[in-house]
Amino acid sequence: MQITPQYRKIQHTPKINQPAFKGLMRLDPKTYAPLDSWFFRDYNTLKAAADEIKYTFPQGAEVLDYACSNGEETISLKALLPDTRYKIIGYDTSESALKLARRGIYTVFSHWHDSFLLPDSSPNRIERSLKSGFYNIMEETGPDAGDLFINNKKTYFMLKKGLPGFVERFFRISPEMKEEIDIRRGSIQNLAKYRSQTSKPLGAVFFRNALYQLCGNDLNETIEQRKTSTFSYDKKAIIEDFVDKLYSRLDRGGIFVIGDHIKDHLFLADKMTPDEETIFFKDSPFFNELDDRHKKVPFIRLFKESPLTTALEKNNRFTPVGYSTTRLVTGGKNMIVPTIWKILK
Repeated sequence: MQITPQYRKIQHTPKINQPAFKGLMRLDPKTYAPLDSWFFRDYNTLKAAADEIKYTFPQGAEVLDYACSNGEETISLKALLPDTRYKIIGYDTSESALKLARRGIYTVFSHWHDSFLLPDSSPNRIERSLKSGFYNIMEETGPDAGDLFINNKKTYFMLKKGLPGFVERFFRISPEMKEEIDIRRGSIQNLAKYRSQTSKPLGAVFFRNALYQLCGNDLNETIEQRKTSTFSYDKKAIIEDFVDKLYSRLDRGGIFVIGDHIKDHLFLADKMTPDEETIFFKDSPFFNELDDRHKKVPFIRLFKESPLTTALEKNNRFTPVGYSTTRLVTGGKNMIVPTIWKILK
């Protein structure tokens, strides 16, 4: 994707057949926080972000990848930014996810979108590029007992039993790349305290598909199962404080990368939100009058304007330069949403 100067928006392009290099452990057994992730998730956004970083910071930069789960996204970013001038640090708060990341061993299956990473696959042009970057970082290893330990065995054996012709291969981070893949325990709530360990500028902060947890925006569950929230949040205040910290840490020209999950873009109104700032679910573009689940909750209140967009655009601090497509899990229209935001001043 061609990355252009700061003030010109990246054109939206259709998604490719997304690789789905999934970790099998989907929930933290202690906190039940979602851990599922995969390599090159929403590839177009990752590629556009990596190109924007290279364009703005040709001499190098630090990239912080928060809520990185088992490390698939951090490794994906390194594959797209292989130059040693770019230091990528992944952070997650889940000990279960970090345990898998420290082992650095991952499994690739047939019958999944990421099967092009298998040694004998026949990838298309884009997949060949991704596969080449993958093999620059990873190497095949044997299916030892220690390797199997990293997976959710119940899910693993269920898939293996249920799929005819099932094939798996085990990969690990190659020894020479161990120092290049830095994954630590950490929360984005400590972003204001972050201090660079190098002289490199902070060029990007990734926080994809996790903002909704920070501000309590459990949107899909609410639309499907509840008519009122059992929790009380002030989403606008939480998000404004978060964006203030983000703006204070990023270097000028740096980017903030948000996920394409609907919960990071469509916000359930808080109980204290003024009526003039809300819209009924039935009046939103996401409402599907043919879906019985939607018809049961037409008067749920949503923010008329995304509090995240409002906070980012405040005082012309950020502008969107990259987009993706999202929709409700329960149906409705596909919507194009901004996923890459660039500091203007």
